[in-house]
Amino acid sequence: MSLFNEQIIDLIQDKLEYQDGSLSVQIKFDKNFIGFEGHFPGNPVLPGVVMIKVMISMYELYQKKAYQLLQIKKAKFVEPILVDTLTSFFIRATEKEDQIVLQGKIVKDEKIISKISLILNELPVAA
Repeated sequence: MSLFNEQIIDLIQDKLEYQDGSLSVQIKFDKNFIGFEGHFPGNPVLPGVVMIKVMISMYELYQKKAYQLLQIKKAKFVEPILVDTLTSFFIRATEKEDQIVLQGKIVKDEKIISKISLILNELPVAA
């Protein structure tokens, strides 16, 4: 497992909550998080790909299965996530024709700062 994936799992695995059909986690990315490297030097901003990876990892941890991203249906980023900013990630999953549709949002200071919609499918178990 890559350091990137390890850091994301470490951030969310013990904080993941399930309530009313929705998964949520509240996290902060500190200055040592590898996802900030190079994005942007001197003014670190969390890349959108990290937000997407967090949502997928939340679902994988909850289901105890691996999934692959098939499509990003929507990704709207209203405000950046900076170092040490407390953010809440929420996802709701539905199944449609052997695929998983993840609807997610990211909240900072009680304001939605991102909405993301993803299509996933389950990876086969290695023999």
